[in-house]
Amino acid sequence: MTVPHREPHKSSSFKEASKDTLLLMLRPLIRWLSVMRVRPDTLTVIGWTLALGSAVLFGLGYARIAGLVMLLGGLFDALDGAVARESNRMSSFGAFLDSTLDRLSESAIFVGLIFFYASASRPYEALLAGIAMTFSLLTSYARARAEGLNIECEVGLLERAGRIVILSVFSILGLPTLGLVLVAVGALITTAQRILHVRRATRR
Repeated sequence: MTVPHREPHKSSSFKEASKDTLLLMLRPLIRWLSVMRVRPDTLTVIGWTLALGSAVLFGLGYARIAGLVMLLGGLFDALDGAVARESNRMSSFGAFLDSTLDRLSESAIFVGLIFFYASASRPYEALLAGIAMTFSLLTSYARARAEGLNIECEVGLLERAGRIVILSVFSILGLPTLGLVLVAVGALITTAQRILHVRRATRR
């Protein structure tokens, strides 16, 4: 028996419009990568590698450069799925690999920040980074668990792309701690929104 679910919130239309705009801007690059027969899994691994590099840079205290590398990694994260659809090379393993490496990439970046703050004797900032990591991972887990129950769960204030943009941009500006505050609060709210969404959907 399929669990009934609510229709996606209207607020998601803004997110969809933002995604469509980004993909429109990247369209020439997506087509070129497809023509060159670049494998989507290759793009996924490149994005993951850049995220690991960003994590190391954060750990060493080079926040501005780390933010730039993180933003570049986010670009590859946006490209892999688009190239897979454009070249008709979508696969279950590709989707699994993408989701798994996304979680690893995000965790690595937060670990890099935690290491930097801990080594600089800034325990409260290290705690903040840990909280941001916890709720960032929870937002993704909540969606995956809901979809495992056949409940669409693309709801919430701040998805992964938004977290990448916020943390990378504020790091480039030299304000990684402020970026962490925004990510932590946004991820906490998103987690709560998804829990409430699933609760409503399963009670109908």
